[in-house]
Amino acid sequence: MVESVSESTPPSNRSDQLKRYGILAYGAFGTMADVGLMVLGSLLVGLSLAVLIGGFGLVEVTTQELSTGAMLISAIVLAVVGLFCLGVASEGPLGRGRRLVGFKLWEVGIGRILAVFVSGLVALLLYNSIGGLLEGVPSPLFKGVEGFRAVGVAGVTVMPLLGVPLSLVVRAAPDEYAWVRQADIPVMFIVWTVSAMLILT
Repeated sequence: MVESVSESTPPSNRSDQLKRYGILAYGAFGTMADVGLMVLGSLLVGLSLAVLIGGFGLVEVTTQELSTGAMLISAIVLAVVGLFCLGVASEGPLGRGRRLVGFKLWEVGIGRILAVFVSGLVALLLYNSIGGLLEGVPSPLFKGVEGFRAVGVAGVTVMPLLGVPLSLVVRAAPDEYAWVRQADIPVMFIVWTVSAMLILT
């Protein structure tokens, strides 16, 4: 009987460990995917507003003259896609990383680094897939597709090296500054957005 119990313990431990890291992977990827969607959505909505402002001649934002119809269609398409991304993010598991109780800081860090790298690769794959389908469309739409590339490049380069480590520093704030820990995801959003904008320009 004792041997039977001892033999069944390792598989149970392995199963619990797999379940534990499955929760970590699910939470980390869900959080990073939502942050990436928020970044992409913000870029596209901002670009749609810039197209409208440029169409009224207030600022120069495109390299070609657009008719009123092309300007409005481009702005609407960019706004719709951007708002869709923001809507999906708002309904998703944003903030789940804060609820990963029981995980060490380095575990959360590794999970987020891997998750943001995968999210960046997905954005780059979407860029490669969509880019070839937009021949003959107004230039703002090409710029919008470039947003996928900017988010992807920032996701596989800047975020693992800067965004995630900064979020871990915030997450590790001492108990007397517990309110600071709530800013770990906003920190990643800001770093990802700024780096994507720099890549896009």
